[in-house]
Amino acid sequence: MKKLPILFLFLLPLLASCVEKQVYIVYFGEHKGDKSLHEIEEFHHSYLYGVKQTEEEAKASLLYSYKHSINGFSALLTPDEASKLSELKEVVSVFKSNPRKYSVQTTRSWRFVGLEEEGHNINHGFGESRSDILKRAGYGRKVIVGLIDSGVWPESSSFRDEGMGPIPGSWKGICQNGPDFNSSHCNK
Repeated sequence: MKKLPILFLFLLPLLASCVEKQVYIVYFGEHKGDKSLHEIEEFHHSYLYGVKQTEEEAKASLLYSYKHSINGFSALLTPDEASKLSELKEVVSVFKSNPRKYSVQTTRSWRFVGLEEEGHNINHGFGESRSDILKRAGYGRKVIVGLIDSGVWPESSSFRDEGMGPIPGSWKGICQNGPDFNSSHCNK
């Protein structure tokens, strides 16, 4: 009978390491502008080292350091580690990342950029692995990615509504005229 409690003591660290780690975002607020990018990442590591067992584990758990517009990081943490970080005075907030919280807000972009063939839907990336999607997209060959914020161009082929069903009855929007935009530009 005495062997059971001793065995339990040896298994306790193993059981503790089995707690599922999740991605959390730790937010410190704005940057003060007094640290280099390397110093910011080291600052983030120091907080992880405060809740992890080793420096190696702290560095391995860091997924991303937000170094430009916000000051924070994302890391693989247990709920207990996240809770400990949230109690620190310098930490504004700690929250669990939820990659499926946001949904795709488009109906045609996949076909428009060549990731969807007629009759074959890639399920907006959730049904295929990243490598499958990259392969289907030709690994980005002959693709130029850029951002030009010129507003919405209703005549663009990505806004065509051909083949779309009726507008849902729950939609309560209107097509509003404005400068350089008239109701003839509206579609489904």
